[in-house]
Amino acid sequence: MEGFPVEVIGNILSHVVNAKDVVRASATCRKWRVALRHHLHTLRYNSLDCWPAYRNSRTEELEVLLTDTILQTSGLQDLHISNKAKFSSAAVIAWLLHTRESLRLLTYKVPTSKPYVNVLERCGRMRCLESLDLGNTDVRLTADPTAPRFPCLLSLTLSEVNVSALDLHLLLLACQKLKSFSLHSAVITSPDSELTLNLTSSSLKSFVLDDTSLDHMILETNILENLHLRYSTFTTFQLVSKGFRLQTLRINDVTINRQLLITSIATADLEVLEVSRSCSNVWGMIDCLLAHSSSKLRKLRLWGIPSASSSWDHLYPDIIASLFPCINDLGLSYEVMNLRVYPDESLTTSVFEKLAYLELGSDTLDDIFLSWMGAILGRCPNLRRLVVHDRTNEAKSHGYSALKGEFITNFVKIVRQYPQVDIKFDNL
Repeated sequence: MEGFPVEVIGNILSHVVNAKDVVRASATCRKWRVALRHHLHTLRYNSLDCWPAYRNSRTEELEVLLTDTILQTSGLQDLHISNKAKFSSAAVIAWLLHTRESLRLLTYKVPTSKPYVNVLERCGRMRCLESLDLGNTDVRLTADPTAPRFPCLLSLTLSEVNVSALDLHLLLLACQKLKSFSLHSAVITSPDSELTLNLTSSSLKSFVLDDTSLDHMILETNILENLHLRYSTFTTFQLVSKGFRLQTLRINDVTINRQLLITSIATADLEVLEVSRSCSNVWGMIDCLLAHSSSKLRKLRLWGIPSASSSWDHLYPDIIASLFPCINDLGLSYEVMNLRVYPDESLTTSVFEKLAYLELGSDTLDDIFLSWMGAILGRCPNLRRLVVHDRTNEAKSHGYSALKGEFITNFVKIVRQYPQVDIKFDNL
């Protein structure tokens, strides 16, 4: 490797997944040490990815190794540090100060140390930082909230953090170029009896909220394109539209006790709509979305939602085929009390011309499901793949096995008519 340019060696070291291995490799010769100092652009340390021998290293040893390595670099752009144990405040401050002029991507998931280091505030002064992923720490805005910060930040992820609703509100206002914001398993506090989170951003295009409980949430944005809510609980959730039109809306495992308000204007250009395992009161929103969504919708997934009296027509295959001719990916779960099987005579010619992927689920194995499935398959002339999920919870008794065998026999008779379709069974 003597003929390798130092730039290439620096690129090789940047792809090594553990900082200790980078140090060992750079000790090979003088040329590799030069590559470490001047051409290393990425450094990673994750205690979960280490060899067993590394995991047993003392925190003080890891801290010295990381400090020595980082302080040798001159143009580090991507720094990823994840550790279960706490690092000292002095070491963390030294890392951030040394990389403040060059760092573009920072992932820091380390428990808060004492005395407390406000990583977020220090990152706000970095001139080139474009992506920030913070976890297992406290998030506070202690300086003047009107002071300029995060001049280049485009992506922000907060995971398992403690933060006040006011600080989150001020943080988004401070990030004037932010495009993507993700909030995972956050503990949000408020002095009020009811926890209300109000987020406002003029630049945000993607928002993900995961595993978080709130009384009320209001999201105001101008150009939002992607919204994903999952494993969360709200009393009310309101998306305030300022002329933007969503392209992707995903709601997974969400409980909304009172109201989910997303205007029809915001969903007029939807291309992807996924709602799964959420409370039945989302049906009012789904009815509105399906009634006002444009023909651009290409992926629709409605899965495991408790039935509601207003939901029947919108799960009817002919209705979906006639409203959304561009659909190429469709996922529907079947509940006997929730879906009609027999075709509407006025819509018998409706077909899914572009549908290539079909996913169906059932919590019961019976002829009604097979009839429903057959009616959909008959309207999919260009289908390439079918996935069927069995969600039954019955005990695996002899009677169940016999029922399952009869179901599969009848199922094979139906799908035999479609030899071009790739079939996959899940839990059958």
